[in-house]
Amino acid sequence: MLAIFPLSALSQSESAEVYELAPIVVQGEAGASDSTVPTEDLQARYSGNPQNALDMTPGVSTRQSSGQPGIEVNIRGMSGYGRVNSMIDGVPQSFKNTAGHEASGGNLLYIQPEFLSAIDIERGVVSGAAGAGTLTGAANFRTISLEGILREGETEGGMARLKFGDNGYNYSGLLSYGKRFDGLWGGDGHVDVLLGYAYTDEGDYATGDDGELSSSRTSVNAPEGKLAKIEIAPNDTHKLSFGARWYGNTFDNSSYTWDVDNQTWTADYAYTPGNDLIDLKISTYYNNTTLYYPGTGGSYAGRETEEETYGLSVSNNSRFALGNGRDLTLDYGLSWTRDDFQTHAMRGGNNPGKLDKASLFVDGQIDYGRMVVFGGLRYDHWQVDGYRAPYAAGVADCPPNGPSCGDEWVKRDGGEILPNIGLSYAATQELTLSASYAHTFRPPTTHEMFYGLVPFGDGVGTGMTNNLDLDPETSRTVELSAEFNRQGVWNSEDQAWFKASVFRSWIKDYIVNDFVSIPGDPYDRAMWVNTDGTTIMQGIEFEGGYDTGKFYANLSFSISDTDSQPVGNGTGMGNGLTSSQPDRTAMLDVGMRAFEETLTLGAQVRYVGATAQAAYDWGSYPDGAYLSETDSYTLVDLYGSYALNETAELFVSIENVFDESYGYPGGNEAAYQEMAGRGRTFIAGLTTRF
Repeated sequence: MLAIFPLSALSQSESAEVYELAPIVVQGEAGASDSTVPTEDLQARYSGNPQNALDMTPGVSTRQSSGQPGIEVNIRGMSGYGRVNSMIDGVPQSFKNTAGHEASGGNLLYIQPEFLSAIDIERGVVSGAAGAGTLTGAANFRTISLEGILREGETEGGMARLKFGDNGYNYSGLLSYGKRFDGLWGGDGHVDVLLGYAYTDEGDYATGDDGELSSSRTSVNAPEGKLAKIEIAPNDTHKLSFGARWYGNTFDNSSYTWDVDNQTWTADYAYTPGNDLIDLKISTYYNNTTLYYPGTGGSYAGRETEEETYGLSVSNNSRFALGNGRDLTLDYGLSWTRDDFQTHAMRGGNNPGKLDKASLFVDGQIDYGRMVVFGGLRYDHWQVDGYRAPYAAGVADCPPNGPSCGDEWVKRDGGEILPNIGLSYAATQELTLSASYAHTFRPPTTHEMFYGLVPFGDGVGTGMTNNLDLDPETSRTVELSAEFNRQGVWNSEDQAWFKASVFRSWIKDYIVNDFVSIPGDPYDRAMWVNTDGTTIMQGIEFEGGYDTGKFYANLSFSISDTDSQPVGNGTGMGNGLTSSQPDRTAMLDVGMRAFEETLTLGAQVRYVGATAQAAYDWGSYPDGAYLSETDSYTLVDLYGSYALNETAELFVSIENVFDESYGYPGGNEAAYQEMAGRGRTFIAGLTTRF
């Protein structure tokens, strides 16, 4: 939200020319505090596990579980029901499934990890279409591109990767092929085609200290992915792009087998005539996620749910000369997206309905030389359209002595004007300071507003626990940051960089699941409600590095105060979980390069501090909610890579070298106590381009 655009962390496995520093450019979305995890780091340092990589990114964490390959991203202590916009190639992933007493209710993103080329993180206010209804940030999981798989200077070829391991990591592989057809339409046009297939096979892993997963848990899953992209550019002015990504997996979670299929379709158009007034982009997308519980055991066997997400956005960039060397840059546009959650069978605590979000936005900056003033204004409109189940006369707002109420579709809507403003100042050529202030919000979802308890079997629940007066959550955030980047610190070859930020957010109308007294009903019932007062989230985020070419060191850490968020009595017992982050996280990565930088050897230390998470004392029902603190832990990993030639590279990693026993924080208290963290795991692989 207000840092000046940082350079991405230096990747120890990249070639020498990558270490040249690019100039710092402050653009229209200046002020976004962002980070990027490149594919080299994902494979070499994190064994291809995007959740491990995200957990070591300042201000970011995930709700990790042995039996859930879906990724729920937490930014600055906020996750669940759209507070963070998690995307695949810019397409929001909003699938959710309330399932058992370990359900967070958060959005789950399913992606074949082998397809990842990078993960881009924006902390705080998010500009453009991706910022619609987003409270604390966004994470975009980018998939491979034609440029990423081809050898330099080639127009046709492919990339293959094969990995093997122990401790449940059986094998994983990627095969991709692409071709550019040049010289079309009079010689100026081209068509790019890319195809890809990926498959991973994982069994049960051993936990730390030679432990085992409990009998109720498993880590068996086999994600399969397919990918197709085509780009049509008749000239330098027009470009059409189409993409399709498929994901399929079967795994056990929350006492059921899940069959998950996800499809992500995109169509984009860019018009760039080469003048200062028009740089037009039009994007459309469709995402479909389906869930099925096969089998016959359990109250919800046969569950079928589906989430469809549609969207489009139109944006343009214009630059105006103001005189005296000053320029005004504007990014402006509009967007619309719809999440349509459908329950086809055995819905349980999942509630059908649609959430529409429409935005008008403009972001701008004026460059005064060393000083840049930036800001933005957006209007977000939302509408929910949900099913209210039947409920009896004389209960809640249903008049007594009359017919029952409900069994109808109900709409609610609203809108928010959201400004942001900031200032950056280049104190020196290497050091830039920034400050910003921003308003953000997120609307209530149909899962919250139309929550109808958790009916057994194929029941539809009750409308008496719906909360049609649920207000959006709103946040006001102040952030201060600094970014430093220098090449030639001690000699002409080395470089040092860092970026640091401190933020404080004031959040009102925070939504939790609590027990509420309902008129006409003798019991306190679970309902999603707005809490009184202001919830304060604050923290410090730092990442930096020093590189001589032969040796390097990278350091990142977060100090987070996010456990003051309210906890409802329904929290922690199946109606959502807390989303606070560990109070401290830190990562130290050191390594060396040899043999003309074809060999890289490195080690990293990962520290995760204590975390407050929701727990429930059933003996104190209905007031049994409390916060339990998890223990901190430290893990050591080793990794290395060796470039056999210009087209092939071997890599190896050892996760949790000392086989430490630990539990994943941020989830259910009972799950944490089982210490389900992965034990020592060895993975080796080969990436080749042909």
